[in-house]
Amino acid sequence: MPRIDAPTVAEHHVMRRTAIIAAARDLLGTAGVSAVTPAAVAGRSGLARTSVYQYFPSTGALLAAAVEATFADSSATLAAGVEQAGDPRSRIHAYVRDALRLAARDHGPFHQLTLSDLPPDCVARVRELHDALLAPLRSAVEDLGVHDPTLMTGLVFGAISAAVQLVDHGRGVAEATAGTLSFVDAGLDAAR
Repeated sequence: MPRIDAPTVAEHHVMRRTAIIAAARDLLGTAGVSAVTPAAVAGRSGLARTSVYQYFPSTGALLAAAVEATFADSSATLAAGVEQAGDPRSRIHAYVRDALRLAARDHGPFHQLTLSDLPPDCVARVRELHDALLAPLRSAVEDLGVHDPTLMTGLVFGAISAAVQLVDHGRGVAEATAGTLSFVDAGLDAAR
Protein backbone atom coordinates (compact mmCIF):
# COMPACT_ATOMS: atom_id res chain seq x y z
CA MET A 1 0.00 0.00 0.00
CA PRO A 2 1.42 3.43 -0.93
CA ARG A 3 2.34 5.83 1.86
CA ILE A 4 -0.13 8.65 2.40
CA ASP A 5 0.73 12.03 3.89
CA ALA A 6 -2.64 12.79 5.46
CA PRO A 7 -5.08 11.25 7.95
CA THR A 8 -7.21 9.81 5.13
CA VAL A 9 -6.68 8.76 1.53
CA ALA A 10 -9.18 11.38 0.40
CA GLU A 11 -7.25 14.14 2.21
CA HIS A 12 -4.01 12.80 0.72
CA HIS A 13 -5.47 13.11 -2.79
CA VAL A 14 -6.68 16.65 -2.09
CA MET A 15 -3.24 17.63 -0.80
CA ARG A 16 -1.49 16.20 -3.86
CA ARG A 17 -3.91 17.77 -6.31
CA THR A 18 -3.54 21.12 -4.51
CA ALA A 19 0.27 20.86 -4.65
CA ILE A 20 0.17 20.05 -8.36
CA ILE A 21 -2.12 22.98 -9.14
CA ALA A 22 0.01 25.34 -7.02
CA ALA A 23 3.14 24.28 -8.91
CA ALA A 24 1.39 24.71 -12.25
CA ARG A 25 0.12 28.17 -11.24
CA ASP A 26 3.58 29.19 -10.16
CA LEU A 27 5.07 28.09 -13.48
CA LEU A 28 2.27 29.79 -15.40
CA GLY A 29 2.85 33.07 -13.56
CA THR A 30 6.62 33.08 -13.71
CA ALA A 31 7.43 31.40 -17.01
CA GLY A 32 4.25 31.33 -19.10
CA VAL A 33 2.01 28.76 -20.71
CA SER A 34 4.78 26.78 -22.40
CA ALA A 35 6.45 26.10 -19.03
CA VAL A 36 3.44 24.21 -17.67
CA THR A 37 4.34 20.63 -18.50
CA PRO A 38 3.79 17.51 -16.39
CA ALA A 39 7.56 17.09 -15.97
CA ALA A 40 8.09 20.70 -14.85
CA VAL A 41 5.11 20.59 -12.53
CA ALA A 42 6.31 17.30 -11.05
CA GLY A 43 9.71 18.83 -10.40
CA ARG A 44 8.22 21.95 -8.84
CA SER A 45 5.77 20.01 -6.64
CA GLY A 46 8.23 17.32 -5.56
CA LEU A 47 6.12 14.52 -7.02
CA ALA A 48 6.85 11.97 -9.72
CA ARG A 49 5.62 12.77 -13.22
CA THR A 50 3.41 9.68 -13.09
CA SER A 51 1.71 11.16 -10.02
CA VAL A 52 0.86 14.29 -11.97
CA TYR A 53 -0.73 12.15 -14.69
CA GLN A 54 -2.85 10.39 -12.06
CA TYR A 55 -4.59 13.70 -11.38
CA PHE A 56 -4.36 15.36 -14.80
CA PRO A 57 -4.32 13.10 -17.88
CA SER A 58 -2.81 15.72 -20.20
CA THR A 59 -0.89 18.97 -20.29
CA GLY A 60 -4.10 20.68 -21.41
CA ALA A 61 -5.99 19.43 -18.36
CA LEU A 62 -3.17 20.54 -16.08
CA LEU A 63 -3.03 23.96 -17.68
CA ALA A 64 -6.82 24.32 -17.52
CA ALA A 65 -6.78 23.57 -13.79
CA ALA A 66 -4.03 26.14 -13.17
CA VAL A 67 -5.83 28.83 -15.16
CA GLU A 68 -9.16 28.05 -13.49
CA ALA A 69 -7.64 28.26 -10.01
CA THR A 70 -5.90 31.55 -10.81
CA PHE A 71 -9.07 33.13 -12.14
CA ALA A 72 -11.20 31.79 -9.28
CA ASP A 73 -8.92 33.26 -6.60
CA SER A 74 -8.67 36.61 -8.37
CA SER A 75 -12.42 36.79 -9.03
CA ALA A 76 -13.21 36.13 -5.38
CA THR A 77 -10.76 38.79 -4.20
CA LEU A 78 -12.08 41.38 -6.64
CA ALA A 79 -15.73 40.65 -5.88
CA ALA A 80 -15.10 40.94 -2.12
CA GLY A 81 -13.30 44.27 -2.51
CA VAL A 82 -15.97 45.72 -4.76
CA GLU A 83 -18.74 44.48 -2.46
CA GLN A 84 -17.22 46.34 0.50
CA ALA A 85 -17.09 49.65 -1.39
CA GLY A 86 -20.12 51.92 -1.43
CA ASP A 87 -21.10 53.96 -4.46
CA PRO A 88 -20.31 52.91 -8.05
CA ARG A 89 -17.19 55.09 -8.34
CA SER A 90 -15.77 53.65 -5.12
CA ARG A 91 -16.49 50.14 -6.39
CA ILE A 92 -14.61 50.86 -9.63
CA HIS A 93 -11.70 52.27 -7.64
CA ALA A 94 -11.66 49.18 -5.41
CA TYR A 95 -11.57 46.95 -8.49
CA VAL A 96 -8.67 48.89 -10.03
CA ARG A 97 -6.67 48.94 -6.79
CA ASP A 98 -7.21 45.26 -6.06
CA ALA A 99 -6.52 44.20 -9.65
CA LEU A 100 -3.17 46.00 -9.67
CA ARG A 101 -2.28 44.66 -6.24
CA LEU A 102 -3.08 41.11 -7.38
CA ALA A 103 -1.11 41.50 -10.59
CA ALA A 104 1.93 42.84 -8.77
CA ARG A 105 1.78 40.09 -6.16
CA ASP A 106 1.27 36.91 -8.10
CA HIS A 107 0.94 37.51 -11.80
CA GLY A 108 -2.73 36.61 -11.86
CA PRO A 109 -4.99 36.71 -14.90
CA PHE A 110 -4.25 40.39 -15.55
CA HIS A 111 -1.12 39.49 -17.39
CA GLN A 112 -1.44 38.78 -21.06
CA LEU A 113 -2.55 35.19 -21.40
CA THR A 114 -2.01 34.38 -25.03
CA LEU A 115 -5.02 32.37 -26.08
CA SER A 116 -3.19 30.99 -29.10
CA ASP A 117 -0.79 29.23 -26.70
CA LEU A 118 -3.63 27.41 -24.97
CA PRO A 119 -5.16 24.11 -26.02
CA PRO A 120 -8.46 24.72 -27.88
CA ASP A 121 -10.54 23.23 -25.06
CA CYS A 122 -9.08 25.82 -22.66
CA VAL A 123 -9.82 28.88 -24.80
CA ALA A 124 -13.59 28.89 -24.36
CA ARG A 125 -13.25 28.38 -20.61
CA VAL A 126 -10.74 31.22 -20.29
CA ARG A 127 -13.22 33.52 -22.02
CA GLU A 128 -15.92 32.49 -19.53
CA LEU A 129 -13.56 33.03 -16.62
CA HIS A 130 -12.57 36.43 -17.98
CA ASP A 131 -16.24 37.44 -18.17
CA ALA A 132 -16.73 36.37 -14.55
CA LEU A 133 -13.63 38.33 -13.55
CA LEU A 134 -15.08 41.46 -15.17
CA ALA A 135 -18.58 41.07 -13.68
CA PRO A 136 -18.03 43.22 -10.56
CA LEU A 137 -16.42 45.96 -12.65
CA ARG A 138 -19.16 45.81 -15.27
CA SER A 139 -21.85 46.08 -12.58
CA ALA A 140 -20.20 49.15 -11.03
CA VAL A 141 -19.79 50.82 -14.43
CA GLU A 142 -23.46 50.14 -15.27
CA ASP A 143 -24.55 51.58 -11.90
CA LEU A 144 -22.52 54.72 -12.61
CA GLY A 145 -24.83 55.41 -15.53
CA VAL A 146 -22.37 55.79 -18.40
CA HIS A 147 -23.64 55.81 -21.98
CA ASP A 148 -22.05 52.52 -23.14
CA PRO A 149 -21.18 50.34 -20.11
CA THR A 150 -19.74 47.51 -22.21
CA LEU A 151 -17.30 49.85 -23.93
CA MET A 152 -16.36 51.61 -20.71
CA THR A 153 -15.82 48.32 -18.86
CA GLY A 154 -13.46 47.22 -21.63
CA LEU A 155 -11.61 50.52 -21.55
CA VAL A 156 -11.21 50.45 -17.77
CA PHE A 157 -9.90 46.90 -17.98
CA GLY A 158 -7.56 47.99 -20.78
CA ALA A 159 -6.20 50.72 -18.51
CA ILE A 160 -5.62 48.12 -15.80
CA SER A 161 -3.82 45.85 -18.28
CA ALA A 162 -1.59 48.73 -19.42
CA ALA A 163 -0.78 49.60 -15.79
CA VAL A 164 0.16 45.96 -15.15
CA GLN A 165 2.68 46.20 -17.98
CA LEU A 166 4.12 49.36 -16.44
CA VAL A 167 4.48 47.63 -13.07
CA ASP A 168 6.15 44.66 -14.79
CA HIS A 169 8.69 47.09 -16.22
CA GLY A 170 9.52 48.71 -12.90
CA ARG A 171 6.86 51.32 -12.22
CA GLY A 172 5.74 51.32 -8.57
CA VAL A 173 2.31 49.83 -7.86
CA ALA A 174 1.17 52.90 -5.90
CA GLU A 175 2.18 55.26 -8.71
CA ALA A 176 0.59 53.06 -11.39
CA THR A 177 -2.60 52.78 -9.34
CA ALA A 178 -2.88 56.53 -8.80
CA GLY A 179 -2.31 57.25 -12.47
CA THR A 180 -4.77 54.58 -13.57
CA LEU A 181 -7.47 55.86 -11.21
CA SER A 182 -7.00 59.40 -12.51
CA PHE A 183 -7.17 58.21 -16.11
CA VAL A 184 -10.24 56.03 -15.45
CA ASP A 185 -12.05 58.84 -13.63
CA ALA A 186 -11.49 61.23 -16.53
CA GLY A 187 -12.79 58.65 -19.00
CA LEU A 188 -15.84 57.82 -16.91
CA ASP A 189 -16.65 61.50 -16.43
CA ALA A 190 -16.47 62.06 -20.17
CA ALA A 191 -18.74 59.08 -20.84
CA ARG A 192 -21.64 60.31 -18.69
